[in-house]
Amino acid sequence: MTLAGLTLSLVSAAPATAASLGTWDKVAQCESSGNWQINTGNGYYGGVQIYLPTWNAYGGREYATYPHQATKQQQILIAEKILAGQGAGAWGSCGASAGLGSDHADPYPTTPPAPVGMVHLTAADFTGDGRKDLVGVESATGKLWLYPGKGDGTFGTRVQIGTGWNAMSKLAAADYTGDGKADLLAVENSTGNLFLYPGTGSAVGMNTLGARNRIGSGWGGMRDLTAVDVNKDGKPDLVGVDTNGALWAYPGTGSLAGSSTLGGRVQIGSGWGSMAELTSPGDLDSDGKDDLVAVDPAGALWKYPGTGALNGSNTFGGRNQIGSGWNSMHQLVGADFNNDGKGDLDAVQAQAGSTGGLYFYPGNGSGGLADRARIGTGW
Repeated sequence: MTLAGLTLSLVSAAPATAASLGTWDKVAQCESSGNWQINTGNGYYGGVQIYLPTWNAYGGREYATYPHQATKQQQILIAEKILAGQGAGAWGSCGASAGLGSDHADPYPTTPPAPVGMVHLTAADFTGDGRKDLVGVESATGKLWLYPGKGDGTFGTRVQIGTGWNAMSKLAAADYTGDGKADLLAVENSTGNLFLYPGTGSAVGMNTLGARNRIGSGWGGMRDLTAVDVNKDGKPDLVGVDTNGALWAYPGTGSLAGSSTLGGRVQIGSGWGSMAELTSPGDLDSDGKDDLVAVDPAGALWKYPGTGALNGSNTFGGRNQIGSGWNSMHQLVGADFNNDGKGDLDAVQAQAGSTGGLYFYPGNGSGGLADRARIGTGW
């Protein structure tokens, strides 16, 4: 068995660009006995066994966190992109025996359904009222929306603050310029450039964010960008996972200075390739230090307690499981949404290809979460 994404550097022939549905079924039969929801724990998922970093790199997160959580059609749509980029060799003997390189038919001749719901959620106080707001991209339109926080865990009527944001991803929010106003970071999909959109401190429609500034390049391979003050210096840092599963921290400088807005990165973890939905709720356990949470392939929710120091692999302490069944949740975003001084989580529960409910999980102040409440629909 050969697994998608494993042979990127080995493919030298011109890649095929498409294959029929029947051919993909043959590949899946070889790779996974035709089980499109399979997760064996080997780091590869779904019917055609897609490697998680490859899934992320080719846009799979628009559909689901892990390949096996997406529908068969969605998995094949991403597999088509992999086929076009890497060629049939990405599936080795399974691709060859199925005729993947010689079948150029379109598996879905009609236009497939576009991704639905809100994606790339992030949170910060964009309106300057001391309450955490929610920002996200409407996947069907590319519009950027701000949901003003009420300070009680719920949100007011949304305000459109941008267009064309389907060209951006990996949003993270915090005051990176040191002016007391929340800024928005995002990666441009086509170039991998990292941009900072300075906040104005008020919700004024399309003028809520100022003109963007490029602060980095080569960010296309990073995922799950999360704002968190890892060293407790009052300046938000940025953490993210690379394609090798390494967790990195980019210390914030507290000023807008082009490529020097973030300092030199420090590796703070390894083996994060199978973890997803990284976010920081802030302080979950009332020790004054920002924590990190993430979901594993089995759906367990883990808390990584902050130590308040940027100290390599000891930047976060030993993890604790604080939930299960989180494989049905996605778009995790953390902040103190109810202004009680305790870190909280919001998350969307939806079937693949459908919108769903937005849920609020209040922090209990002792490292865990209290009972959830549904605070929105159509997400």
